This record gives sequence, C-alpha cells and structure tokens, in this order.
Amino acid sequence: MRQVLFTVPILKDTFSPDGLPVYGFGAMLFVTFIVVTWWGSVRAKKIGMEPARFQDFAIWVFISGIIGARVLYMIQYAHQFPDRSFAGLLAAFFRIWEGGIIFYGSALGGAIGYGLFYWFVMRRLNISGWRLADVVAPLLALGLAIGRIGCYLNGCCWGQVACEECGNVPLGAAHFPLLPAHARVQLVAEKQLQTTTGFTVRPRDYDNPLADPRAVVAAVEPGSPAALAGVRPGDRVVQVNGRPNGVVVEFPAGERAAAAATALKAAGGTEAPAAGGRLRILFDDFPTYLKARVAADRESAGPAFSVSDRLDELVRDWPRGKSELVLAVERDGRVVELLPFTPRTVGLYPTQLYETVSMLLLVAFLLAYYPYRRHDGQLLVLVMLGYAVHRFINESLRIEPAVGGGLTLSQWGSVIVFAAAVGMEVFLWRAMPSRWKGEPQPAPPPPPGPASSPA
Repeated sequence: MRQVLFTVPILKDTFSPDGLPVYGFGAMLFVTFIVVTWWGSVRAKKIGMEPARFQDFAIWVFISGIIGARVLYMIQYAHQFPDRSFAGLLAAFFRIWEGGIIFYGSALGGAIGYGLFYWFVMRRLNISGWRLADVVAPLLALGLAIGRIGCYLNGCCWGQVACEECGNVPLGAAHFPLLPAHARVQLVAEKQLQTTTGFTVRPRDYDNPLADPRAVVAAVEPGSPAALAGVRPGDRVVQVNGRPNGVVVEFPAGERAAAAATALKAAGGTEAPAAGGRLRILFDDFPTYLKARVAADRESAGPAFSVSDRLDELVRDWPRGKSELVLAVERDGRVVELLPFTPRTVGLYPTQLYETVSMLLLVAFLLAYYPYRRHDGQLLVLVMLGYAVHRFINESLRIEPAVGGGLTLSQWGSVIVFAAAVGMEVFLWRAMPSRWKGEPQPAPPPPPGPASSPA
C-alpha cells in the first residue's frame, strides 16, 4: 500500500510539509488512460478508425466513466457524505482518493459517453459500432487490471479477514498500514478485530478535572509492531511523531464557549480549527494546561467541553500518505524514545490483485479468440460475461453491505451484466453474419492514410 508514491517539492504552503503529493491511485488511473489510449489507437486502425478519432473517443468514455463510477459510489455509501448541500456533494465528488469509485458505475457512465460520442461523432464515420466494441473489449479488461493495482496502492476495495493459519490464501494476505487504511473503521470500530495502534489506553478519569488526560498504555498486543517497538503497559505517551503529546480541549459552538476558549488562550493555549463550528484549544504540555484550567474554573464554570490528547486526535484523523508512528513515553520517571513502528491491519484477502490477475488472463483469452470470433461484437459479450462471473465471485470475498437477497450491489450488477450479455449474444447471433459459416462480412472502411494521422 502506497497511497502517496512520492511528493513534488512545490506548493509546500498548500501541501505541507513535503509538497505536492502524487497519489498511487491517481497515478494508476493516469497510466490506465495512457496505455489504453495508445493501444486502442493501434487496434482501431484494423477497423479503419483514425487514431485521432479513437483518442477523442477514449476521452469521452474515460471522463463519463469516472463520473458514473463516483456518482454510484456516493449513492451506495451515502452515509459517508453527511453534507448533502450542493456545494458539499460537489466538493466530495472530487475527493476520489478518499475512496472511491465503483466499476459498474463507470460501465454505465462509459456507456452514456459512448452513446453521446456515437450521436455526435461516429454517425458521420463509416465505422461499425460492433467492430469498435471488439477493439475496445480487451482494453476494458486491461484497464481494470491496471486500475485495481491503484486500488491496492490506495488500500481500498479490500477483502474480508483472511485466516492464514486456517488455510492457504492465494497471493498471500494483505497487511495494509492500519492508520491510513480505509479498512481501519471496520476493523477497529465496527468489528473490533484489532486496536488502532496495537495497544490500548487506560480510560481517562473524567471525575477528576485536574487529572492528566494524556494516554497511558493499558495493554500491548503481543508480537505487534507496537510491542516490537518497545511499548509497555504503564507507559505515558509524552511525544507523538516528534511533537509533544499535548492536551486538546474542545468546546461546542456558542458565546459561552468562545469566552471560555478566550480565557484558555490567554493562559497559554493555542486555538486550532475544528469541524462544525466547534472550538479547539491546544496545550503543548500538561502543566500549562493545568494552570489554565484552574484559572478558567476559578473565574467561571464555563460550558461543557471534552479533553483528549494529541495522540488521540492524530490517530482519529490520520494524514494520508503517512504510516509510521514514533512515540516517546514517560517510564519510571524518565522519558524513553521508542523505535518507529507501523501498525498494520490483520490479514485481508487481496481482492484487488485477484481482479488484476483475472483481467490479465481475460485479456490473453480475448486476444487469442479474436481471429476465431463468430461475429462482430462477440468480444464485448465475452468481456461482459467474464467480468460478471469474476466480480460476483470476488465480491463474496469482500466486506460489502447486502442490498437484497443476500447479494451486494455489485453482485446484482454482475447478474444484470451477465443477463445483458446473454441477450446481446442472442441478438448478434441472429442479426450478424457468421464467420464460422463463411457468410460475407461488411467491408471495413479503408485504413487511415498518413494525411489523416494526428500531428
């Protein structure tokens, strides 16, 4: 998993601290577009389509496919987008790197893009749509193969928990860096299969307003990266990734909260942004917080607020592209700097890589079958059948909600695509001339000459 492949040292004020990030998922989408467009331009010459026209076609389908894939994801996982205003949904639409897109949405969007391209462009060209479909079919499978590598780098589209001790896991179970992994919420909060960092902390003493709220380790998972880094029960975390594990005080919005926050800032706190109009005041050390708290409580009871520490804040909203945790702890009256470690997920089925392998095999089959196809359009039918079967099976290894009949949305999509492919083949079997019977085929348009090649 490499959410960020590398950073370009520019715009450091906007993308602090390293510069402009190049995300693995976006990079694979770019590679997919370049490879598919180049190979498609070569294959399109077989049906008399100019490379420039195929490149136009690829842009139409690619953009409409991304739109469809993102819209379907936002519909299926609507609970992840609480801001239902137009501006909020529009902003969320472009944050694809947060996960994600759904292929069947891209197939629907791509079909719409194809329809628009056919209506506005292809009708004026002497090119068979079914022959173009046979050109495009291997490209679809190849695009999926490359795109799923991007999913693996991003840590999305993960599979269920894989018990490596129980039996063989094809390609080996995936252990993603837990803190930036999309699977963290399900594995930690929902299914409670593991802790966020490999250790638990003692409950805070909320009955004592002057108690130190900084995390104290309660238990460490044996053999975990945290244990190997030297984390021990009883350690109080005093530094996190090179910064003091300060105290975080958060107030709800309101005039009383603003007055209390102002009092804490005057006593040494620093204001930090928070969502929903809430106010957050940070203290780099506990003694400063303690003095400010005593002074604020002496003046006024103030509004209700919550107290946590920087470690809790950091792991709750972990920065993308980072996976390493570096702690310093207070142990037996002295500060001990621990080794860096990366908490990792329990083993998950690498369903992204399963799709990559499956689609590469499908590409090889389609290329081998192309000279033997009975009629134009048959390769598109085969890619639809092949992907529908693969996706239905692969989906059973993923953690997705059922939407009816015990099937996920993508499994129902597989059923629909499979049925559509069968219906399409029945139609083409009756309507298209058969190469197997030696029936005459429509003459393709002449191949594009040098004068019509793109500059």
